[in-house]
Amino acid sequence: MARCGMLRFSILGCGRMGSWFAKSLKNRGADLLLYDIRLSRAEKIAESVGGRYISSLSKIPTDRPILLALPVKATGQVIGRLASETEAQLKIVEISAFKKPVHPYILRARRRGHIVASIHPLFGPGQKDDRGTLTLHVERRSIMEDRLVRLLLPNTRLKRLSVEEHDKKMLVALALTHFIGITASKLLSEIESTRILTKSLEALLSLVSISILESAEFYSDYPMTSREALRLFRKYNNTVDTMIRILQSGQAPKNIKSVAKSLGRRYDMPGIYERLYSFSK
Repeated sequence: MARCGMLRFSILGCGRMGSWFAKSLKNRGADLLLYDIRLSRAEKIAESVGGRYISSLSKIPTDRPILLALPVKATGQVIGRLASETEAQLKIVEISAFKKPVHPYILRARRRGHIVASIHPLFGPGQKDDRGTLTLHVERRSIMEDRLVRLLLPNTRLKRLSVEEHDKKMLVALALTHFIGITASKLLSEIESTRILTKSLEALLSLVSISILESAEFYSDYPMTSREALRLFRKYNNTVDTMIRILQSGQAPKNIKSVAKSLGRRYDMPGIYERLYSFSK
């Protein structure tokens, strides 16, 4: 039995981020309940963190916050089911990578009196803890959400965004980068391999590794199959054709100079270059 005042959470979804949160919360002494559609995965994480696993959504208690660490499509469906089947007020945090498909379910749940915080932690499962991290809080509506998020991530820096702002940024930051990564991985797998690892190839392989080690569900879910994402991927494809023509015409130096000037207004390109080529100790 959990002690009075003890930090308690139910975690739905025991993939990479669900597992990270389970370990992070356990390190803070939390009492955890874990659920995953693959029961064996929930059992494994429960065993590793000393938590308990539950075998059905219907067994999720209402007296503790619920973290949803699920694919985008499943997140909305689970919020809808929990909100409609539960009379007591639920406290839910969802961490989906894209918010547009999930937001209608959140609005309906809020209208039923449930507290739902929609966040996106901008870090991966290799992060030691949440110190020094940034988390996006999307369509924040109440101070109760703030308290709920701080139970989960006490040290992260929070930035508030609308659904539209968030998803527009993630199209480039997530969808496009993963598309470039899997495209490069396919090409590299089809051409003669090299044992010579230059800094530029190492940088490319870093992007490739992020992409190919992503969960399989990611590539059949909204982030990579939405109309907006596919439109951006086609634009990327057209840009490749355009760049080939620019190279053939001898106009590449002038074009690259213009592109570098534009990107320099958004990103610290010299700093990124210096970090990439700095010598490791």
